[in-house]
Amino acid sequence: MIYLGLVFWSGYSVYVLNETSIYVENGILENIQVFTITIAGLLLFLPAINQKRTDKLVLLFFAFLCLSFVLREVDVEDLSIPDVLKSVGSGAGRNIILVAGFITIFSFAMFNVTHYKNVVRSFFASQKGAWILMAGILICFGEVFESMKYVPHHVLLEELSELSGYVLILLVAFTYSKKSTERHFREYSESVDPLAYAKNTPLNTPLFPTAELGRYTPPNSSPNTRQKADGLK
Repeated sequence: MIYLGLVFWSGYSVYVLNETSIYVENGILENIQVFTITIAGLLLFLPAINQKRTDKLVLLFFAFLCLSFVLREVDVEDLSIPDVLKSVGSGAGRNIILVAGFITIFSFAMFNVTHYKNVVRSFFASQKGAWILMAGILICFGEVFESMKYVPHHVLLEELSELSGYVLILLVAFTYSKKSTERHFREYSESVDPLAYAKNTPLNTPLFPTAELGRYTPPNSSPNTRQKADGLK
């Protein structure tokens, strides 16, 4: 409801009241975008370091993706911060950090490629995966609207489209960051490492659950025979 109210307020302010300052660079819409995607990134990053999960690299990937969106939206070079941070957060420094971060994440995933292939497949087969794909489409639409200079207030459409994508990522972050043992076991049980399972399983644990076996009694035996068999048992 907050998001829909913001969209209605933005459209009314721009197209009716002609308040174009809403979508200017570093304006209110852009600041809301940065706030939204920053919260999403934190929600995805914190479980990766605080929870025992089988999908930590997936969480870190999306958290790092959120960071890339933040650096994309914020003009770091225009902020009143030390020059070192400006060099790191903008231009070539920003690109090097982002590329190095993604390469590192993918490199760690290669050590257990079968496991993470199952994790990613399960994720994109779920509703959360559909939301992420829709978010990517909306963010791409924002780039399209940016070039449609013949459309009145095309920048507003660009900012709202990108904000819609960030809101979807935030919704995914709220649901995906929750720890759920049952969900992880159901989704990722195909990729459990058998050596790790054997290492953590007591030696006296049976491989298959079995019931206590009683003495066999022929089906056509008399009650007395069955009682004797029970007595012997």
